[in-house]
Amino acid sequence: MAQSTILGDTGNGATITFGSTSYAAKVRSIEAWTESIDDLDVSTLDSTGFKRKIASDLKDAGNIKVNVLFDTFLAPPTIGGASETVTITFPTRTGETTAGSYAGTAFVKEFSYPQLANGTIQEASYVICWTGATGPAYTKST
Repeated sequence: MAQSTILGDTGNGATITFGSTSYAAKVRSIEAWTESIDDLDVSTLDSTGFKRKIASDLKDAGNIKVNVLFDTFLAPPTIGGASETVTITFPTRTGETTAGSYAGTAFVKEFSYPQLANGTIQEASYVICWTGATGPAYTKST
């Protein structure tokens, strides 16, 4: 499919699903995440000007923070529980038949309970950590 003429889009319609647990709070936002790789300093005593660097061997997929409406009827996800497939599906844009997705093996690293105050929505958050056992990998839309 050719790229659409409008390049911007919102996150409305994006989802996150877990392969084996049923935690399904209403998602408010999935924060931006970063894949990175460490750099290694290979400078020697005769280097001048700047450090010499090379890329390390392995990438780090990092963590993803998900903000949800706190639901007292749902038990929070198990921190440090079994790793499972986690899939983030991007919204389907006009002209696409399948949405892009980002999936891999991950576990829940952190859960934050909501602030309790007048005039404030109870919003909780959890952080997933990619294990690297499978992916994560991005699959483009079609």
